[in-house]
Amino acid sequence: MADSGQRRAAVDSVLRARDIDRAQVSTVLDAAYAEGQLGAQEYHDRVASASSARTVGELARLTADLQSPAVFGDAAPTGRPRRRAPDEYPARTRARSTDRTTTVAALDTAHADGQLDSDEHAAMVELAAEARTLGDLSTLVAELQQRPAAPTKPRARRDRTRSAVIALAAATAVAGFVWTVRDDAPAPAAAVTVAVDYDAAPPLVIPTPMLNTLAGFVQFRDDYRTIFGDTVVDEAVLHDEHASAVRRVPGNAKSTVDYTYRGGFARSSSQINTRRRDAVDIDLAQVNVEALGAAFATAAATVRVPNGAVTHYRIANDSWAGRPGITIFVRNEAAQSGHFVLALSGDVLKTYPYEG
Repeated sequence: MADSGQRRAAVDSVLRARDIDRAQVSTVLDAAYAEGQLGAQEYHDRVASASSARTVGELARLTADLQSPAVFGDAAPTGRPRRRAPDEYPARTRARSTDRTTTVAALDTAHADGQLDSDEHAAMVELAAEARTLGDLSTLVAELQQRPAAPTKPRARRDRTRSAVIALAAATAVAGFVWTVRDDAPAPAAAVTVAVDYDAAPPLVIPTPMLNTLAGFVQFRDDYRTIFGDTVVDEAVLHDEHASAVRRVPGNAKSTVDYTYRGGFARSSSQINTRRRDAVDIDLAQVNVEALGAAFATAAATVRVPNGAVTHYRIANDSWAGRPGITIFVRNEAAQSGHFVLALSGDVLKTYPYEG
């Protein structure tokens, strides 16, 4: 029982507080002040803390040492984390449009009753629209007091009439076979096994360009446009087989979301980050692809790295140049390296050659 109580307290500590929860705590604090349990300054401090509390746990701590009635008794949230039921889908299962719609509705409710502020609501709705799995959606509502029910697998319905007909037909067929087979009947012909050469047909290989090439950049840019509807980033870093991107949350100039790319985009985490002060909107469509391709081809010579190759490049606002730039990094097997910065137009802004 003690373990159960501890688990319940741990869950309550992270659940989002509603406006009504904050009001209930303020009422208890008012009564405690009137009864002399709290001094004036402590009372005002606790009321201020209650009005800005984000979770049920923060509110509970404000009244834990008071004799007033418990705020989180019968009114405590009932929707608690539990083990996945056998008929529920795993977290990696792809989400449907209806699943995203249900999640957004839960976020709207949480915003309406004060669990989420406007910025959090806008950011989480954006993430819900882009969620690929049920686990992604579950993360967004994990701290809400009213969470939507998880989708369950449809139960197979057994048709007893159909089963009975099949059983009867099978019994009839067996009986007929026993009746017609005689001891002197010829043995059935042996089954002929045909060997299949699975190596006869060549495998289908879909070529994927390395991302640290011009073809790789074009694919990354086009896939980004397909997923997000535009080509605007705060930052993008492309290596040979993977990339990352930082995207501003639509309608929120102060928050960003991180994505990884390996042939498809996925969120690095459910966390929403504060946007960097020097970040600006960078449109990948403004990159001069012909100039970028030429820069890749001559990168080793540009930074004087013998037999060097482009390892990765970063597209971001360049604080030294005061505008967006593409920093291309070159390295060889002897660990000799250098890098240089291009403008989106393709002009070389700064070169940091190998000083060997």
